[in-house]
Amino acid sequence: MLGHPSWGVKQAGCAPPPLFFAFMNCPICDEVEGRLTAPGGPIYDDGVWLVSHHTGRYTDPGELIVKVRRHVESIADLSGVEASALGPVLRAAVGAVARTVRPERVYVASFGERVRHIHFYVLPRTAALPAGHVFSDVYKRARTLLRGWGLAPNPTGEARAEAARRIRQDEAWKRLQPDP
Repeated sequence: MLGHPSWGVKQAGCAPPPLFFAFMNCPICDEVEGRLTAPGGPIYDDGVWLVSHHTGRYTDPGELIVKVRRHVESIADLSGVEASALGPVLRAAVGAVARTVRPERVYVASFGERVRHIHFYVLPRTAALPAGHVFSDVYKRARTLLRGWGLAPNPTGEARAEAARRIRQDEAWKRLQPDP
């Protein structure tokens, strides 16, 4: 479902980034405003929350970002509509990734330090990624470096787009559509 005008939430302009990152635009606002396209395009967009594949060069197929369309930097500042829709959208994203990618676990995390726009990572931990937070983090950082140096295979944009297409077709998104 793309857009849901009856919810009446309009996207505000982007706030300036924190001083340390003042050289960069908000990449989430760039995607929301059409200046950046995620592999495979939007997976889910209800006019309030946008779900798409992670745009990073070294991400694995099935790594999603759930982002609020309006530029908001704190969960405490979400509108009632945004807050009410968040849980069901995260549940659908995790379910779709679990059924499509078939990972050992699906993690959801939000940090908001570098990119100060509310967003959640939906990260499948496949059997290739060691269990345990510290081991997974070290492994993933090392793998990213190796991919950047060309010493480890990196999934293609086409593979990420195909994962986005399969996730978009999952039944979880149909359950989020409001009753007529």
